[in-house]
Amino acid sequence: MVDRDDLVPAYAEWIDRVTATYEAVSYTCRVRLGDPAVAEGVAVHVAGGLVARPGVFRYWGLPYSGRIAKLAEAGIEDALAGRARRGSFGALRDDLTDLPPALQTVFVLCCVEGVDDDELAAACACDVPDAAQRRATVLRHMSELAVRHVGDPTEGE
Repeated sequence: MVDRDDLVPAYAEWIDRVTATYEAVSYTCRVRLGDPAVAEGVAVHVAGGLVARPGVFRYWGLPYSGRIAKLAEAGIEDALAGRARRGSFGALRDDLTDLPPALQTVFVLCCVEGVDDDELAAACACDVPDAAQRRATVLRHMSELAVRHVGDPTEGE
């Protein structure tokens, strides 16, 4: 696991946002479901679902909250039906912090700031095809990471 001080600052802020979302969902689900372990599973699934489709991090308010609610309600429904989800947020967070710094920057620019490939190329001092490849690489990495930790978090959508 990488120390927080070794992360690109904007990426560290993003990790904090994911962590805060996980903690809020875990608490809310613990109250609704009455089982901390099941609530944690739902919250990990929500965090994984957000990571799997990271474009949502460009938004605040209703678009972001709506995505969280959709994922959480699916997890709660599964839990109530006896299909509790499992997972470890610590392991997911550790893998998120292991992203190489160059990809941390690409991730923030693409998924948090919403830049296009021309802007990404300018920020990374590369050509547009290379920028598009960097974007594709970071999106594929995040999707694979989410699947590794929570299965297909978008299943059933």
